[in-house]
Amino acid sequence: MQLLQKTLANWRQWNTGGGVLSAQPTVLRELIGGRTNRSFLVASAEFKAVVRINAVNGASLGIDRQREGLILELLQPTGAVPKVLFQTDKVLVSVFHEGRPWSEEDSRNTEQAAALHRLLQRVQAVKVPQLQRRNYVQYCQAYIDQLGSAFAVEGLQQTILTAAAAIDLADWPGVICHHDLVPENILVTDDGLIVIDWEYAALGHPALDALRFHGTDQPSNYVHIGMDPERLTESLKPLAILLRGMDDLWSLVQTEFSEEVYEQGT
Repeated sequence: MQLLQKTLANWRQWNTGGGVLSAQPTVLRELIGGRTNRSFLVASAEFKAVVRINAVNGASLGIDRQREGLILELLQPTGAVPKVLFQTDKVLVSVFHEGRPWSEEDSRNTEQAAALHRLLQRVQAVKVPQLQRRNYVQYCQAYIDQLGSAFAVEGLQQTILTAAAAIDLADWPGVICHHDLVPENILVTDDGLIVIDWEYAALGHPALDALRFHGTDQPSNYVHIGMDPERLTESLKPLAILLRGMDDLWSLVQTEFSEEVYEQGT
């Protein structure tokens, strides 16, 4: 892959700090698991990094690489994200962290759950005055417009858009929201929790990331976000519909793109 080799050849431009990297890294293996991009583990002596080659259909999936870069830059001091070494619209290089994905056992572990809450608090405390709060109706409509007849279930469209409108009209503070905080994107390391793959991050609803783990019937688990309890409880059900709807829309758009690529290649 030319872009991967070009990125490795430009290793002197990586922000690794003096003396950490003294020779061009080589590819150890491709990292399996991501559904959007391709990622490769590279190394030079003891130094390891991840080179992510961005998907060509990122814009259709709602990805804004400049926004991701801004958010990652602001989150560097929190310890919640890998150190970014190099970034363009086509590639991201970050420090590799040894660890394992978050598990169901972690969700049941009181200490681990508390650590995740503290991480979300640190992330949400970072201000991003350059960005506006996400408009979820527009975000979902952008997916729907791409699908056409592939998403002809009008009732489902309306269900998603109604939930999105309810969230957009509600009173909540826009905070940095990962928007794809699935277990695979949370690494449990010896140094604590690290969250990866921030390409869908934006100023979003403060309860959305935690919703994947707690569901709508445990409002007490959202006390850390600082919203009025009654207002929060009212938001959880439409927020759950919105979260599921965004996941479904993403999958449909990605499937349609994959089918188009297959047809062009046959």
